[in-house]
This record gives sequence, C-alpha cells and structure tokens, in this order.
Amino acid sequence: MYVLAPNQTVETFPYSIGDLRRDNSKTSFPRNPSEELLASWSVFPVVDVAAPSHDEATENCNQVNPTLQDGQWMMTWSVTAASADEIAERLTAKSAEVRSQRNQLLSESDWTVLTDSPLTTSKKTEWKTYRTALRDISAASGFPFTMSWPTKPS
Repeated sequence: MYVLAPNQTVETFPYSIGDLRRDNSKTSFPRNPSEELLASWSVFPVVDVAAPSHDEATENCNQVNPTLQDGQWMMTWSVTAASADEIAERLTAKSAEVRSQRNQLLSESDWTVLTDSPLTTSKKTEWKTYRTALRDISAASGFPFTMSWPTKPS
C-alpha cells in the first residue's frame, strides 16, 4: 500500500503503482519500480500497523491517512464511538452469527442423544449437559460478543 504525498502532505491514500501509471500515462515505469523511483514521484510505501484494540460492539476503528514518523509513512487508525443504530445492527448480526454456530454444533452432536448411540449412559449425560448449555447460549453472560462456549465432551 502506498501514499501519494508531495511535499510530505497526503494527497491520495490509498495509492497504488497502478494509480501512478494511470495518472502518468505518458511515462513508462518498470514492472517493479524501486522505492527511490517512487519517491521521485512522491509515492511512498506505508508501513502496515495493526489496528488498536477496541470494543467491536460499541466502537468504530477506521484507517485514516498515514502519518510520517521518523522518515516512514505509518498506517494510522481512528477509534470513535459507534452510533446507537450501528450498535443495534452489530448486536443483531453477531447474535445471528452465534446462534448459527450454536445450531451447527447442535446438529453435529445430534447422534449423541439417539437411542442407538454407542455412548455409555454417563457419556450421554455429558453430551446432554453440553447440548443444554448450547441451547442456553443466548442467556450466557457476555452474549453475543464475549460469552464462553461450553466445552465439548471428549
């Protein structure tokens, strides 16, 4: 990922080699231009920096224009509060995702409660307890973002 930054001021981000070729169609560039050549056109690589930790349920984390730090352009992030509508949408989507995963786990363990299951009575009880915990997952503390999944019996 690159930034177009004439005079060390961000003009375009993100920017690519393709963008450089498009913007300068009368110029022939090598297939893999060097950083020196790119710098002569005010195009600089951006060092990828991991997004900061944030609460995905209530905060937005977005890339913003990179900043120049010690001679390198660094990815920069902005964390802001989510709107009430965004929070409600995330809650609905995450709840549906967790329930879908729960349904898949229940489906995969259906065989454990059949009358002809090869499990012993004590193992069937473990699986029934596990399946009950799965069915009750939406009442678990932290649902749907930080709840703990029940442990599958071995």
